[in-house]
Amino acid sequence: MIHEENLLEHATALGGFFLKRLNEIKGRHPIVGDVRCKGCLMGVELVKDRATKDPFNEAGTMVYQKAFAKGLAWIPAGHILRMSPPIVMDFDTAAKAMDIIEEAIGETERALGFLIHATGRIVGKW
Repeated sequence: MIHEENLLEHATALGGFFLKRLNEIKGRHPIVGDVRCKGCLMGVELVKDRATKDPFNEAGTMVYQKAFAKGLAWIPAGHILRMSPPIVMDFDTAAKAMDIIEEAIGETERALGFLIHATGRIVGKW
């Protein structure tokens, strides 16, 4: 089954897609401290400050709740967004999932009062 449906190749391609999108999200959102991806296993670390890597548990909870309200779920893990979508996921669905995650992160930053400069740097709070 794995060989017949090229699942390993598909999971590898999905992983590359996810990692690229997660790094783009990291570049635009300063509360994203790090991203990791191996195939369809992903982790997004939310931090209060990238230099200190201080965990941002409140943001993790908020991002999860906002994404869940939009139809995306994973097992919450504090300040780490740990996701493992099915390896049979198509790329359109994967793109929609990444869009939802980015929307939820942006909404969380705004809800917590972060003022974000166009460069992605936190410039203050409301």
